[in-house]
Amino acid sequence: MAKKEQKSVIPLIGGAIGLGIVAALMAMLYLNAKEAQLKAKYEQDQTRSITVVVANKNIVKGQEITLADFSAYAVPSEFVHDDAIYPNDFDRYIGRSITANLGQGKTLLKSFIDDDFPRDFSDIIPPGKRAITVTVDDINSIGGYLRPGNRIDIYVNIPFSISGFQPALFSAAKDAGLLELLPESILSEIPPELIQVASSIDDPTALLGALTPSDVIIPVLQNVKVLATGKDPYRETLDALRQPQRRTESQFSNITLEVDAEQAALITLAQDNGEIVSLLRNRNDQGASNFTNVSPLDLFGNAIEMASAEKERASRAACAVTIDANSNLLDADDNKLISRKQLIAAGYNVNENNQVMDKDGSVVDINDICVSADGTIINKQQLAAAGFTVNASGQIIDKNGNVVDVNDIVIAADGTVMTKQQLASAGLSVNANGEIVDASGKVVAPADMVIAADGSIMTKEKLASLEAAGYSVNENGEILDKDGNVVDPNSIVIAANGSVMTTEQLAAAGLTVNANGEIVDANGNVVDKNDLIVSANGEVLSKQQLAAAGLSVNANGEIVDANGDVVSAKALSEFAQNQSISGQIREAGNYQLIIGLDSEDGISKSKTVTLPIEKND
Repeated sequence: MAKKEQKSVIPLIGGAIGLGIVAALMAMLYLNAKEAQLKAKYEQDQTRSITVVVANKNIVKGQEITLADFSAYAVPSEFVHDDAIYPNDFDRYIGRSITANLGQGKTLLKSFIDDDFPRDFSDIIPPGKRAITVTVDDINSIGGYLRPGNRIDIYVNIPFSISGFQPALFSAAKDAGLLELLPESILSEIPPELIQVASSIDDPTALLGALTPSDVIIPVLQNVKVLATGKDPYRETLDALRQPQRRTESQFSNITLEVDAEQAALITLAQDNGEIVSLLRNRNDQGASNFTNVSPLDLFGNAIEMASAEKERASRAACAVTIDANSNLLDADDNKLISRKQLIAAGYNVNENNQVMDKDGSVVDINDICVSADGTIINKQQLAAAGFTVNASGQIIDKNGNVVDVNDIVIAADGTVMTKQQLASAGLSVNANGEIVDASGKVVAPADMVIAADGSIMTKEKLASLEAAGYSVNENGEILDKDGNVVDPNSIVIAANGSVMTTEQLAAAGLTVNANGEIVDANGNVVDKNDLIVSANGEVLSKQQLAAAGLSVNANGEIVDANGDVVSAKALSEFAQNQSISGQIREAGNYQLIIGLDSEDGISKSKTVTLPIEKND
C-alpha cells in the first residue's frame, strides 16, 4: 500500500505573521494622523481666546463686588460662558452683591449678581413711604445691637399735661357740664374715686393737679422698619441670602426709619415734646401694643399685679413626673423640683434602684410627691387622707371644692394634714420650727389632737374640759351634751382656765362672739374669756363683777366670799340676774345679795349682803 503524503503548516504561520505586521502598521499610521489632527485643532483654538472677569480670590455670597477682588483673564473661546462679564462692562456691576460663592479663578457671571440691587439709598424706600432720621443714644440703639432691617416700636415719655389733660380743662368741663365729653383715654387715666371727689368740690384744679401723674408713656408707632443705622444702609440682598446686615460703625447716634408722611409727623411731635423710647422686636412679630398709655400711677398697679401673680404661683404645688439618674425629681417640663439631698432632709430616701422611699422603707410613687414654693414636700396620699386633692394646675382642693393655699397646709410629724385655719380655730398655730403650739407656746403633739368629721380640731386638754363640763365626743369626733345631743363646736368657747361656755350662755349674759372669735359685750368691747366663769347652774359671770361684790374664785374654781365660804348657786343666780356681764348695772340702787353658806353640821345657812351700786359702776 502506498503512504499518504503530509502537508506542511509553515506557510500558514508565515502568512499570519505577515498579516499582523500589516495591521500594526495601519494602526500606527491612523494614530499618527489623529494626533496631528488634534494638535492642529488645539493650536487653532489657542489663537481664539476671549478676556473675561474672574475672581482673584475666594468670594463669599453676599459680598460686594469691588475692583480689587477681580481681574481680567483670557479664556479659550470655547470655555467662555454666555453670562460671562467682560472687563469693559465690569464698572456697572461694582457695588452690587454676589448671590453665590465664587472660587478663585472662576469667571464672574451675570447670573451671580442681583440686577435689582439699589443704585441709590432712596431706591430702598418703597413707593408711598418716606425715610426719617431720629437721634438715638446707647439705650435706644439697643446697646448698639440695632441693625438695618430690624423692626422697632417707638414710645414717647411725655409730660402728662402735654398729652392732652390739664386740671384746668377738667374744671372747665365740669363748670360747663361737659365732663362726659372728655376723651375716654383721659377719663380712664384718672381713678373713678378721684373724678367723684373732684366733681363734688368747687375747684378741682388744685386737687387734680396734685394727684394726676407728672409723666406718661404713650405708644407712637409700632413695627417700624429701620432703613439705616448711622451710615450703614439696609441691603435687601443680604436678607434674601440669609446673611446678617453689615455694620461698619460700632456706635451710631441716629437711625433712619421707614414711615409714611403722617407717621413722620407723629415722630416729629414726639421728639419735640418728649423723650423717644425705642424697643426692638422680632421682624416676624406682627403683634401690637394692648395699651394706650402708662403713667407712674400704673407702676403701683403693675407692682400689685406682679405681687398677686407671684402669690398665686406660690400658692400652688409643683408635682413630680420623673426622676433623673442623679435622683432629682423633675416636673413635666424637666425642671428640677427637689434634689436627693433635699429628699433625705425631708425624711425620704432613694434606694439602689433609684426609687424614693418613705421613713418606713416603703416605696413612694414619685407622682404622689409635690413640692411647695418654699421646698416643703407634700404627699398626695397624705392629702387624700385629709380630704384634699391636687388638680392639674397644682392647686390644692378641699372636699368642698375650695382652693387652699399650699402655704396654709400643715403636715404634722405623724403625717396628718391640717390647715392653718383649722389650727387657728382651735387656738393653735405653727412656730418657727414647724411645731404645732397652743396660745402659751406649748408644743402640742399630733396624738394630743382630735380632728372631727367637720374638720374642727380639739386638743385633749380641751376635750378634758368638755368632759368635766358634762360633754363627750363620739367616734365620729362630734361633741355631745349630757343629753346626747350633737353640739356645734362653733357654739362652744373654752377659756384658758378650762371653763366651758356656749354661745347660748354667753347670750344670756349679754355677750356674743364676733367674726374674729372674740367675746364682746353689747357695746362691742372685747371681754377676756379667761375672766369669765360659769356657775354651777350654767350662768356666766365675770371676775370683775364678782370682785365688785366681794367675791372671788378659789383654787378649786369655786366662788367664795371674803371669808372663803363657797357661795351657793342660788345666790349667784340672783346676782347674775341683776347685772349684765359687761359690768353695767341694769338699774342704780341697793342690791341685796343672798349668799348661802354650807355649815359643817350640814344645816344650810345664808346671809344677806347689801351692795350700794350706781349705774355704770
